[in-house]
Amino acid sequence: MLKHSRKQVRDWAGKKFITHTRVHAGMSVNEMIKELGRAGFQARKLSLAVDILVEMVKDRKCTKFLALAGTMVPGGMKHVITEMMKNRMVDVLVSTGANITHDLIEAFGERHRWLDSEITDVELEKKGLNRIYNIVLPNRGYVALEKNLEKILPKLPQKEMSSREFMSELGSHIKDRESIVRTAYDMNIPIFLPSISDSVLGFHVWMYSQDHKLTVNTTLDQAEMLDITFACKKAGALIIGGGVPKHYVAMCMQVSPRALNYAIQITLDRPEGGGVSGAKLEEAKSWRKVAPDAKTVDVICDATIALPLIVTGALERIKTG
Repeated sequence: MLKHSRKQVRDWAGKKFITHTRVHAGMSVNEMIKELGRAGFQARKLSLAVDILVEMVKDRKCTKFLALAGTMVPGGMKHVITEMMKNRMVDVLVSTGANITHDLIEAFGERHRWLDSEITDVELEKKGLNRIYNIVLPNRGYVALEKNLEKILPKLPQKEMSSREFMSELGSHIKDRESIVRTAYDMNIPIFLPSISDSVLGFHVWMYSQDHKLTVNTTLDQAEMLDITFACKKAGALIIGGGVPKHYVAMCMQVSPRALNYAIQITLDRPEGGGVSGAKLEEAKSWRKVAPDAKTVDVICDATIALPLIVTGALERIKTG
């Protein structure tokens, strides 16, 4: 067996030892996060994500992007996202059309439900239930979406709009102040939907546009988004799930004079297939999407677990100074 001195091991492996996580009744989320930071694997990554998010939010020169993919609203993360908005942890939201579709369905009075019985997907379809892993949404949710959009769309400016302008106009007509769309409107946070056509919301807008002048042209978003990335002094991103929102933010940073100075990614995807959702943030430095000295962390975890812990831990630290 090879024998090495303690100094050699310290020089090669580092000076710090892991500390086994201690838990006790009544500990706060932030106390738990700090304990996890002394452990290994994704526990430490999650703790580093809180450190970076706090620094990003406190950096007054930093424009903060939230890239939102996955099914976060059906997964129960709506209030986590709106709480981030209300606490100025987000300056720009880039989302899939699907998350906004589900947010609107709930704003119009329908709810996502647990799937708590043994039933086949064929039987679910017959009962008018659409499954998202262990959550279902009744078809009537989409009926409510269609009926309410039929009332709202005629009230919007009947012209060609970017998705950002469209979402702002739409937000002014949403009464549910707990919704992501309405909260963004109230907080003057722009929402960009670069893939709006890949959603039921986008489908209804397209249907309406067939005999009306209201249209959504996502190519118009490019100038508006680039105005933001060119103007920002520093930039940071919290990336949930990857996909189009992740790439849209990163690409706009790439073609601007800036690169991301802070970046946190929460994903379950893997890098070996070459897809953007699993690509490590370090890889983005080769594209100049992320700055060489940026503070980054990849958290390999279900976002419905990691996101509320990260946000709660960050809020505790920010509010206590």
